[in-house]
Amino acid sequence: MDVCLPELLKISDRIQQVKQMAATNQAKPKRVGILMENQFEDFLFQVPYQALQKAGAKVTILGSRMNEEYHGKRGKVSCKPDDTATEVRANDFDGFVIPVGNIRANPFAVSLIAEAMNQDKAIAAIGYGIQVLIEADGLQGKRVTGLQSLRKDIENAGANYIGGPVVVDGNLLTARRPGDVAILANSLLRYLQLEIKEETPSDHQDHSFDWWKLAAAWGGSSRQAIVNALNTAIIGERYTLEAFKQYSYRARDEALRQILQEISTTKQNHVQLLEKRLYDAFNERVTWQAVGSEAYAALHSWLQSSDELSILRRALGDIQTGVIDTYHLCYQLSDPLTVAIFEEIKRDLCQYEQKLAELYRSRSGDKIQPPMPTTIAAVS
Repeated sequence: MDVCLPELLKISDRIQQVKQMAATNQAKPKRVGILMENQFEDFLFQVPYQALQKAGAKVTILGSRMNEEYHGKRGKVSCKPDDTATEVRANDFDGFVIPVGNIRANPFAVSLIAEAMNQDKAIAAIGYGIQVLIEADGLQGKRVTGLQSLRKDIENAGANYIGGPVVVDGNLLTARRPGDVAILANSLLRYLQLEIKEETPSDHQDHSFDWWKLAAAWGGSSRQAIVNALNTAIIGERYTLEAFKQYSYRARDEALRQILQEISTTKQNHVQLLEKRLYDAFNERVTWQAVGSEAYAALHSWLQSSDELSILRRALGDIQTGVIDTYHLCYQLSDPLTVAIFEEIKRDLCQYEQKLAELYRSRSGDKIQPPMPTTIAAVS
């Protein structure tokens, strides 16, 4: 069928209008607000902030007052607010990032997020940031992930706790800790349809992708920081592996000897996991000699005069040191695969801490004394 000239002109005009709209949308950047308060986890702010900026978004830091500079608890990052949560409105933004939980004490911040949820704005919450959503009554019926320590609070708020690094439920994106932050930032950029210049997988559940590289490009953990953390963990596990072998050789109590042998086997597996990660991801090997002979000499000296209860106290102290060190390591890196190994180690050590504590209480009667670690706290 022939098309007359007026119709062709209409079609041409419509094409020009569509082009103009596309150009306008392209020229108008997405606007994202990041809620901030003092003593934040450095990478939970830094990685989304840099990722959004590199993707062309207009990022606004929202605080509680303008005359304060906020400092990260690791001392790596500081920032000043561009606006406060009091005067802005949810419809000023396309999305929000919530990397802190203590701003939930600010009723204006809570109201802002409640308003944003009602408007189906993109909301990315990580770490304790999900507490703002709890305060805003924004989790009812939602599928989310979060810190294990907040699971009961999350479920009491009416959410379905899924677990795992990142969960996307419509406009709501949630993550647990710094190890997940690059995955969360990538998911937020895709949700907002922002251009991602770095190489990223289309599926945020891709566990084979080197997320640490993406996080590093956005201001997260450097390669050297991850290597150093792995070295620290390997040295600690190797030393305590030898210590627990020595404890088991000297223990006469069968129940104690069995637990100590189990711990030695588990620590051997930990060392293998850590060394494999160090070599496969970073092509490096730890220098075991870095521990030196002095620690072993001290260990053998202590063991010469150790009775059964002293061995229990030393073993319990060493396990507790490992639990807290790996806990801190879990929150200092933005590499999800390395953090997953640290999390597995922490979980194993927590179980053995419980077993040793129960055995110690049953053997010591009314002569309870504090643990006596042979190790020092390596991470804080």
